[in-house]
Parts: sequence; C-alpha cells; structure tokens
Amino acid sequence: MTDHPAVPQGWYQDPSGAAALRWWDGAHWTEHTQAPPPQVPAPAPQQYAPQAPAQQQPYPPQQPYAPQQPYPPQAPQAPVQQQFPPGGGGPEALLSADVLAVNQDFKWVDISTSYSVLDRKGIEVGSVAETGQNAARKVMRFVSTMDRYLSRKFEIRDAAGVPFLELSRGTKVLKAKVQVARPDGTPVGEILQDRVVTFGSFDLVVGGATIGHIQASWSAFNFTFTDHTGTEVARIGRSLLDRVLDVAFGADYYYYEVLRPMAEPLRSMSLAAALTMDTLLKPDKDGDA
Repeated sequence: MTDHPAVPQGWYQDPSGAAALRWWDGAHWTEHTQAPPPQVPAPAPQQYAPQAPAQQQPYPPQQPYAPQQPYPPQAPQAPVQQQFPPGGGGPEALLSADVLAVNQDFKWVDISTSYSVLDRKGIEVGSVAETGQNAARKVMRFVSTMDRYLSRKFEIRDAAGVPFLELSRGTKVLKAKVQVARPDGTPVGEILQDRVVTFGSFDLVVGGATIGHIQASWSAFNFTFTDHTGTEVARIGRSLLDRVLDVAFGADYYYYEVLRPMAEPLRSMSLAAALTMDTLLKPDKDGDA
C-alpha cells in the first residue's frame, strides 16, 4: 500500500464536481464551501521545451491563492452568574424574605450606626450602615444628640456588603422627608412624615403619588404597612422580651413580617422604611421624626 503525501489544509475544487471550492482540513473534506474566484484570461501560449508529465497526485491540486482561515460556528457560552456567599443571595434575600429580624446590638457609645439583618433561620442576609460620618460629626454624636437634626445617610446592603438602596434625609425643619434611591442615583421614592408634631406615621410616595402608608404606634413599637388601597401588606413588631431589653439597655431587636407579595416599587420602599424605622425614621422625644 502506497502512502500519499499529506496535502495541507486549504480551499480546493469540490471533488463532487460542483462549481465551488470546498475546505480541506488536512485530513478530510469539510462541509464549508465557497464560490471559486473569477477566472483570469489566460496569457498567450508560450513555447516550452517538452517536459516529463507530472506525477498524478492522489488529492486535488494546490490552491492558486492563500487559504482563508475557516471560522466554524462556536457553541454559545453560558452567562456568567454572580456568586454570593453562603447565607447570601444578593438583594433578593432581603426583598423576597417573608420575615426579617433587625438586630441593633447594644453599644455603650454608638458613634457609627450599623447593624445586621437576619432571616427567619438566624442567617445574616444583609446589613444597614450610616455613611457620611466625618470626624466632626462623630465627636458631636459622642458629646450630644444634635446630630439627629442634621442630614443623615444610610445604606442597605446585601450579605456581601454591596449596597442596593440608599436613604438620605436632609436637615429637619418641620416634617421629615427621606429620599430612597439606587446606588447609581436612580430615585425610587420618598418616605414622608405625615404630621408636623406628635408621633406621626409615614406616607410612601413615588412620582408624586402615594403608593403606601405606615401607621405607627411608637409606644408599643407596632407598625402596619398598607398599599394604596388600604390593604395591609406588612407589619413591624417586637416581642415583650425585646421591649424590656430596649427599655433597660437600649438593645433594639424587632421583626419585619411581609403578609402579602408586593410589586416594585412598593416592595423596595417598604423594606427601606422597615430597616431604618428605629434609626433614621425614629422620632425625637418631642415627637419629631
């Protein structure tokens, strides 16, 4: 059996006789074809000395031009999915939870406000942290309570520490107004105190329309969340033991329970208010939020 010399890969005349070029990969004919290049008029014949006939090759003749690189179709790549730490799950771990526990650990000197948020299994799924506290503000907070009248900013973060909601309140004049936005600055809505004095409740406003309301009972630390139709969708409460610890030691621990599925933006607005109810929205002794 005679071994044939290897023919390099390239475009060759289709062995089936069709008027096309077919790609030879060096070992086999492939399914890739293309039209042959336009024919160039042959020059006038020239006289040459007779030569011995060339040996017939077992494969098609060499291509008269440089071969083109084939581009076979590639398999689609699976989309890259964001990974979260155990017990995490990104913002959805908080937004989709039916029960969240807000754990504000007691601090003798609370200079920088930050606390964790747990799911019903006690796994930390997020946190809340105050931002924008420079050295002067921290000193003021240590020696007095005047900073509560100044502007304040909070971030709601997922289990990986990535913020997905930002709350900001300007300097208080009459009624408190808290702006809720995404980290890129896209506004979500506003949490508005509905009364100038006394321990008031709050409206959840988006685009100038009230989409929800929070009825507050600060003495019992019970809060009812309703949608624009007045239907109860969530509530905040605290057990008797947690209320005793709050009075005795200032240890704030309360629960946010979702009673009905909520669509956006009510879902984000309710979560933002619930997780900052005892910090950013908490009224002073005179009843001002």
